[in-house]
Amino acid sequence: MLNKAKKRGQAVRGVRKQQEAVLWKERVIPVLASKWVAKSVFVLMLIVFTGWGYQQMSSFNMLPIESVQIEGEFNYLSQTDLQQRALPHVRGGFFSVDLLQVRKALIKLPWVEDVSIRRHWPNALRIRVIEKQPVAYWGENELLSSRAQLFKPGKVNKTMGLPKILGPEGQHKQMLKELGQMQAWLMDTGLIIQQVKQDARRSWTLYMSSGLELRLGREKTHERLHRFVDVFTQTLRQKKDQIRHLDMRYTNGFAIAWQHNGQGA
Repeated sequence: MLNKAKKRGQAVRGVRKQQEAVLWKERVIPVLASKWVAKSVFVLMLIVFTGWGYQQMSSFNMLPIESVQIEGEFNYLSQTDLQQRALPHVRGGFFSVDLLQVRKALIKLPWVEDVSIRRHWPNALRIRVIEKQPVAYWGENELLSSRAQLFKPGKVNKTMGLPKILGPEGQHKQMLKELGQMQAWLMDTGLIIQQVKQDARRSWTLYMSSGLELRLGREKTHERLHRFVDVFTQTLRQKKDQIRHLDMRYTNGFAIAWQHNGQGA
């Protein structure tokens, strides 16, 4: 009896499994398949419409640019000139305008340090221009910016009151750095460097606004400058207007040439 009951139970379970398999095959799988197809169709349609929308919005004349605004603080540039320079390169619509091309047109200007451009919905560009800040003359026809960039404007204004640097080609960054350090070390003397010169032999000479010429040579220039500061503040400050030049290239001393051809050491 037990064996017969056990066999009947196994038969019933087998029938149920077969029924479940048929149900899964006939009902569940088609439902899952239909959902997958629906999702696939939705994703495909989304991709198609997104691409179509982007293509429409990126069309050349879609939302044409009607306003170009120049922003920034200027001493040597003008908003009008910058706008006139930018406008010929503003072609196309809000999405298709080539911002890189507009930036290239402006960054070429000698007084322009940097340019950033933003689209402003729905039909405008906002262009922010950073102007170079000149800190020194380089030679006769060029300027150095606060970032040590060498640039050549159309005409150099000689009345800006900037120090002048004369030196070998390619040495402008190092010489500008040295100028800043040397001027800081001269603070206690009250002397202002009007011109710094490095000749072909790398020999340094400083020319002060007072008329004093300071010769440092090409070796131990920092040490010699510090020695000059000590000597000047202790003994020469009151006589600075009488000094034509002061030569610090001596190992244990210095030489002075006075305005009236007197010599001292």
